[in-house]
Amino acid sequence: MRDLILRGLHLPGKIHRRLGLWFATLWHRATLGKVGAGSLFQPGIRFADPVRVTIGAGCYVWRGVAASAEGGTAGLRIGDGVQINRDVHLDTTGGLVIGDDTLISEGAVIYTHDHGLHPWSVPVPMVKTIGNGVWIGLRAVILPQCQRIGDDAVIGAGAVVTRDVPAGAIVAGNPARIIGQREKVAA
Repeated sequence: MRDLILRGLHLPGKIHRRLGLWFATLWHRATLGKVGAGSLFQPGIRFADPVRVTIGAGCYVWRGVAASAEGGTAGLRIGDGVQINRDVHLDTTGGLVIGDDTLISEGAVIYTHDHGLHPWSVPVPMVKTIGNGVWIGLRAVILPQCQRIGDDAVIGAGAVVTRDVPAGAIVAGNPARIIGQREKVAA
């Protein structure tokens, strides 16, 4: 009997999570510039300038994701099949484009502006493009000087990326450097 009662306690949690997902998805579909078919949003996601956000089809955005801009008017464009995991911060000051089938792991930070050596100076926006099929690892930091991450690149967990990453490269470390080349995955 106790087992049945305990199992029953989990049901409201599942219903609560599904309702949260449903309401959050409806909210973002209504407020973002464009959202493709099948894209889902967990509750607790914040877009600073939602009308400048375009999200493709089949994307999944986890709770805690924040997209913000510091005085910029550039936007965020996300391709199809992208997954952005918990607590990712996307700076859109300079404009950020994320290609199809990209995975951004938990806690990653992506910056598109710089202040030079004075923290209160006017931000200098820098456009950043992340290619298709990129995997950005757990808690990686992509600094504004990196303006392009090529298709199928892998950014290792905890890497601090300070310059452009070629297509297919595997980078890791602080500062990140190329440690290998990704083999082409058969479709």
